[in-house]
Amino acid sequence: MKNTSVVLTALLACFVIAGTCVAADDETAKKKPAKTKWVQTMEKTFKTLDKDEDGFLSFDEYKGKRQKNAALEKAEQIFKLIDTDDDLKVSLKEFTNKPPEARFMMTDRNGDGEITFYEYKGKREKAEEIEQAEQRFKRIDKNGDKKLTVDEFKAAQKAQLPKKSATKKFQPKLLRAAEKK
Repeated sequence: MKNTSVVLTALLACFVIAGTCVAADDETAKKKPAKTKWVQTMEKTFKTLDKDEDGFLSFDEYKGKRQKNAALEKAEQIFKLIDTDDDLKVSLKEFTNKPPEARFMMTDRNGDGEITFYEYKGKREKAEEIEQAEQRFKRIDKNGDKKLTVDEFKAAQKAQLPKKSATKKFQPKLLRAAEKK
């Protein structure tokens, strides 16, 4: 009888420990940041373009059905900007982390080197989304000329990046002083 209660107590302890581990794993899973709508859209677009499903985009996959020389030239320029490691293929990471110049070229539909609000709003149709786009456009357009230059666009992209925390400089004098104590 005593052995049975010891075994039951040990089993109960195992279940409690296992339950705690599962709960901790659940908490860890909950703490992972959710993908933004933009990242989800980029992943979906990437999968659609990746016809051979190899996890990379070749230029042929990227250009899609573009046939006009101007459209092909622009697609090639953007592809080269996105292909940051110059291996002639674009990974999902490269695709979702496009440099600002590539994003600018993609938004500048007529290729005149400036982005108007019409180009900036893109295919947005909902009044709320258009209003938000208009507010962002006004914030980015620093000189108020109702056109975005590549420099204004890049500055806005840079401002959206998370700030790096300040790192402490290595100070050998302080280290030596701490060692002497």
